[in-house]
Amino acid sequence: MRYLWVVLVVAGWAALVMAQDFTVGRIEVVGNVHLSTAEILSAVKFSVGQQVTRDEVLAAVQAVQKLGYFVQVTPELAFDGDLVVVRFRVVEYPKIERITFEGLPPAPRGKGTLWSWLQEALRGGNRPTETRLREILTDKGVKTGTVLNQVKIEAALTALADEYRKLDWATIQIQPDLRGDELVFIVEELVIAGHRFRGLSTIPEEEARKLVVVPVGEVGKISHIQETLSGLGRSVFFASGGVEAEMGDGGIWLIWNLEERVLLPVPTALTGIELVGVTAFAPERVQTRVGPLPNGEATNYDVLRALGPVYDYYRREGFFMVDFVAEGMAGGRLQVRVKEGRVARIEVSEDTRTAGWVIERVVGLPPGQFLTEGRFVAGRQALMALGYFQDVLLEPRWVADDLVLKITVTDIEKLGSIGGNLAFSPQDQGIVGNLTYSQKNVLGRAFDLDVSLDKGLTSGGSTTWSLGFRSHSFPVFDLVSVEFYRRQSGEDPVTVTLGGGASVAYPLAPYLKLSVGLSSEQAWELPEWTILDPRTSVDVGLVYDDRDSPFFPRTGGRGRVSVEKAGTFAPGVEYLTLKPEMARFAPLDLPLLFGETRAVFAWRALIRWGWDLPERYRFSLGGVDTVRGAKAVRTDRYGLLNSEFRVEIAQGSWIALFGDFGATWDGTVKSSLGIEVAASVAGMFVRLALAWPNDREPTWVPAFEFGMGPMF
Repeated sequence: MRYLWVVLVVAGWAALVMAQDFTVGRIEVVGNVHLSTAEILSAVKFSVGQQVTRDEVLAAVQAVQKLGYFVQVTPELAFDGDLVVVRFRVVEYPKIERITFEGLPPAPRGKGTLWSWLQEALRGGNRPTETRLREILTDKGVKTGTVLNQVKIEAALTALADEYRKLDWATIQIQPDLRGDELVFIVEELVIAGHRFRGLSTIPEEEARKLVVVPVGEVGKISHIQETLSGLGRSVFFASGGVEAEMGDGGIWLIWNLEERVLLPVPTALTGIELVGVTAFAPERVQTRVGPLPNGEATNYDVLRALGPVYDYYRREGFFMVDFVAEGMAGGRLQVRVKEGRVARIEVSEDTRTAGWVIERVVGLPPGQFLTEGRFVAGRQALMALGYFQDVLLEPRWVADDLVLKITVTDIEKLGSIGGNLAFSPQDQGIVGNLTYSQKNVLGRAFDLDVSLDKGLTSGGSTTWSLGFRSHSFPVFDLVSVEFYRRQSGEDPVTVTLGGGASVAYPLAPYLKLSVGLSSEQAWELPEWTILDPRTSVDVGLVYDDRDSPFFPRTGGRGRVSVEKAGTFAPGVEYLTLKPEMARFAPLDLPLLFGETRAVFAWRALIRWGWDLPERYRFSLGGVDTVRGAKAVRTDRYGLLNSEFRVEIAQGSWIALFGDFGATWDGTVKSSLGIEVAASVAGMFVRLALAWPNDREPTWVPAFEFGMGPMF
C-alpha cells in the first residue's frame, strides 16, 4: 500500500505539472509544534476550492518561509481520493530559553553606582551597556520563552549595530549563534589593521594618506571616517571618494575608493594655466592665486597642485560645489573653466503634500543663484522652520555642466487638530466651552489657519474668539499673517477688546528677516460698555533664526529686536516699547547617562522696556511664559533670563529642568526652579510645568502651570 501511495503521489505530481493548474481539495501543515496551523496558513494566499498553479504553491512556500519561524519549509502534493492535498512540511526553530552575550567588556564594579559611571567614563568606554542591548532585543521581539524568528533576529541585529553607531563605533561585528535552546550574540570589536587606496593613477598615494585620520590599531570610529571623507572631499586632487571594509590579517582594512580629478590626462609641456568662467570674484584676483608649474612637461598632479590655492579659496568662501574642467590648450596655456556652482534647476520629490513651487520658493535658491554652504544650510533651515516636515534632504549634484539640486522632504503625517472641552470659570461663575481648530499647509500651499472660540454656557457668560491666517507662499515676502480677535480680561471692571492686525516678513539675508506689523483695537469696560481710548500701533523688527530645527533645536539660536509705536499717526493711546530677545541652544551628548537620548542646554534672555505705557498695556512678569509659577506683576520695564536642560523623550517632545529669573526696574525680583514636560499632542504643542517660585511660602507642593506653544 505504501508503494502504491508513493506511485500515486509521483504520478499525481507529474499529472499536475502537465496540467499546470489544479483545484485545491485540502491544505495541511505538518511538523509545527509551537506555531499554530492558522498562523502559518495566514501567509498562504489561496484557499480550499481555488484553482492554483505549481508556481502559486511555490510562492506560498516562500511566504511561509518569510514568517521567519522555520528552518525549512517543504511542499508536498498528494491525492486523497479525488481531492488534491497541498501539504506544507515545516521544521521550526527552537524556543529560546536563554539569551547571552559574549565579547562584552566586564561591567565596572559597583554596577549602577556613581563609582561605576566614573570608571566607565575614565576608561573611555562609551559602549552600550548589556542592559541596553537586551532592551533592544526585547523591543524587536527577541526574548526568552518565544520561538526563534529569523526576521526578528535580523531586525535586532540592525538595531544593535545602530546603537553602536550612535555611540561612534564603526568596526563592530555582532553574530548570533544558536546553541541548542540558548541564543548567543557574539560581539567583536575589530581594530583597524591598515588603509589601502584604489583608483589612484596620477596622484601620489601620500596625498590621500595624509588626509586619513582613522588610527591604525584601534577600533574604528565613525567620526574619524567621516572626518577623513570630508577631508578627501575638500581636496583639489579628488573628485569623489568612498570607503568600504575588508577583513584581513590583523583586523579590518579600510579600502578608500577614490576618483581623481583629471585635467591633464597625459604629461604635456605647459607655459601656464588660464582660468575662464570666473564670475563670483574679480577674475584677475582669482588668476593670481594659480601656482607655478614645473619646467618641461607637467603632469595632472602638477596642474592640480597649481590650482590648489584657487580651489581652497573657493572652498573657504563657501563654494563647496566648485569644480574644474579642462577646455584645451591655447598658446601653450591650459584653459581651465571654473564651475562655481550656480543652481541650474531644482528637482522636488513628488511624495509630499506640499506643492513643489512652494518648496522652491521657501528654500530661496532660484536658478542662477550660487549654492554656497551658508545658503545651503539656510535653505534647509527655512524649509524645516515651516513646521511641515520631519526631515529635509538637499542633494546637489553636477549633471554635465548643470548643477541640479534635489530636494526630498519627509512630511509630518498630522498637521491639523480639532479639540474642545468644558471647564468651570470663576470669572463667569459657570461652565465655559472651548473649541479650537488648527490646520497647517492647507491644500499644500503653505497656508496656516487657526480658529478658537470660548463661550460661557450659562446666563451672562462671556465670549472670546480668535481667527489667524498665515502664508509662506506670497510673492516677495517670507511670511504674511492676518489676525482678528475678541478678548476679555480683568474682573472689576471687565474689559472687552475687539481688534486685529496684519504683518509681513521680508528676507534681508540668510537667516535674517525684517518684519513690519500694523494692529488696531478698541476696548470697552463692562457693565456700562464705557468706551476706552483705541490703540493703533506699528511694530518694526529684525529677526535672526538659524536653529537647526523648530521642534527640538540643538544648535543655533533665534534673536529678535523690535520697536512698537502707538499713537502719533492715529487717535488713541500713545506709547513706545523696545523688545530685544535672544535664545541659544547647545547640544549635550551624554551617552553614558542617557544612552541614545538627545539633550540640549537652552537659554533665553529678553528685555521689555516701555515709555508712557497705559495700565492695560503694561508688561506682565510672572506666569507660564516668563517666570513659571510666580504671580504676575504689571510693570513698564523688566529683564528676564530663562535656562533649561532639555532631554528629548519623543520627536518634538521633551522633559526639562528649568530655572527662571526676572526683575523689574523698581527692584521686584521673581525666580523659580522646576520641571516641565512639553509635548505635541493631537497637532497642538502643550506644556505642563511644576514650579517652585520665590514669591510664596516654601513647600514641597509645586505650582502648576499650563501653556500652549513653546516658551522659546
